Amino acid sequence: MLTHYEDVIKICQEETVGEIRTRYQEYNLNSKSYTWKTLTADGQFVEVNLNRTLEENGIRDESDNYARYGMDEETGIPSLHIYYDDDLNIA
Repeated sequence: MLTHYEDVIKICQEETVGEIRTRYQEYNLNSKSYTWKTLTADGQFVEVNLNRTLEENGIRDESDNYARYGMDEETGIPSLHIYYDDDLNIA
């Protein structure tokens, strides 16, 4: 079931996706029970490497470009999509 629920959290460029996932536990205690993916330029959802930063996973922050041209900078915020794994062994 797709909930379309969004959380926006500020991160450092140096943070890995795994570190982001750990901090995301503030919003969802079961964050380790999800697969973390991003949407590629060719429209495919691919799993991100938790040991890499967003940029190393090919996810760029475009918010400065949007702000520079007077557009809503939140439009350029990178997105990660999380999918529940429905596993019963991670608590």
